[in-house]
Amino acid sequence: VLCAALLKILKRQWDVVFEEENKIATAIRRGDTTEEELVENSAAPPPSLAYWLLRFPFAVHAGWIAPATPLMLSVLLVYQGVDPTYELWVAVISIPLLFGGCMGLLLREESGAPVYTFPGVVAYACIGICWELQAPAYSILARHDDATISLMKNLSGFCGACLLVVMLSRSIALLLRDAWLKWNHTDETLSIDGEQYPYVKA
Repeated sequence: VLCAALLKILKRQWDVVFEEENKIATAIRRGDTTEEELVENSAAPPPSLAYWLLRFPFAVHAGWIAPATPLMLSVLLVYQGVDPTYELWVAVISIPLLFGGCMGLLLREESGAPVYTFPGVVAYACIGICWELQAPAYSILARHDDATISLMKNLSGFCGACLLVVMLSRSIALLLRDAWLKWNHTDETLSIDGEQYPYVKA
């Protein structure tokens, strides 16, 4: 099941490259744009200085706060002496929610997408949790059995690894799309009733 889900995600990344051909042909047929405009607007511009100064630090900070919030909630539950089952539920619910939010940022199609900073920090945190649970502290062993620890270790490790795979495949798919648009850029025209139209080979 996990392999099937991962393969479906990777297929979606690969579709990004080939769907672009149909979008170009349709947009030019409708007269919405020319091939030159599509080529110029396809590649995302590199991040500006304002991004590195204003958005990037806050994205990193948000990426740390997101996994730290359920962790601090778990610390509060331990301090209050709540049953360990509730602590487990906080972890089991929060990790998939973080994973889903990161996937939404990575797979969205809007301008400025995808966002890599927040998912990258969350992936790092998930892998860190998995690594820490390889040899859990005595306080964790005292509250949870081996099955619970193994569940959390596997869940966090899987989420972190999947986020890294999706980030890598998404970036490669977008690079291939941009390269395809530039390599297949031609200035051919098609004459219909004496009018010249930009022409894209199918």
